[in-house]
Amino acid sequence: MDRKKKMTRTMICDSLKTLMHAHPFEKITIRMITDEAGVIRPTFYNYFYDKYEVLETILTEEVIDKVQLMFDQKMYTEGIKLLFVSMKNDEAFYRKAFQVGGQNSFQKMLEKRLYQLIMSVLDNAYIPPETSNQIISKSLVARHYSISLASMLEAWTSGEFRHFPTDDMVDAFMFILTHKITDFVSLD
Repeated sequence: MDRKKKMTRTMICDSLKTLMHAHPFEKITIRMITDEAGVIRPTFYNYFYDKYEVLETILTEEVIDKVQLMFDQKMYTEGIKLLFVSMKNDEAFYRKAFQVGGQNSFQKMLEKRLYQLIMSVLDNAYIPPETSNQIISKSLVARHYSISLASMLEAWTSGEFRHFPTDDMVDAFMFILTHKITDFVSLD
């Protein structure tokens, strides 16, 4: 993508971010986005299908792509930390993003992107478990962890874990990731 096109695309993304600080996502129109970005409506549609695609592009370019670079270097814990840090650095925006519900919810966008991220790791390092259960697969493992991580990020940016520092959240996720559920219950 040439420099001018990248700049225009970035202006549209920045416009949505600015508007989300002042308005609920569902009240933001394409016209508001284009006015804020200083572009005309057809320009918006040259780059994006709708405002949900803009939201997903922000998530992908500002967070997921950077984490993917860390994962590509097998720096998994650092990548998870970068995920949390990136969301914390723009906490007000992500808090609003998590309020986007419905069939195009931000939670589902995040789960989808995390699933792809985790699948990229598993594609390179998956070790089939010693089980005859055909359901246990890379896809199931990626789905499980992507939903779990997205839920934890939502609870951290918007809910009950909001007051915890980044390092504590990363440590908690990594602890849960490396332990079985039976480690958390009394069996007597």
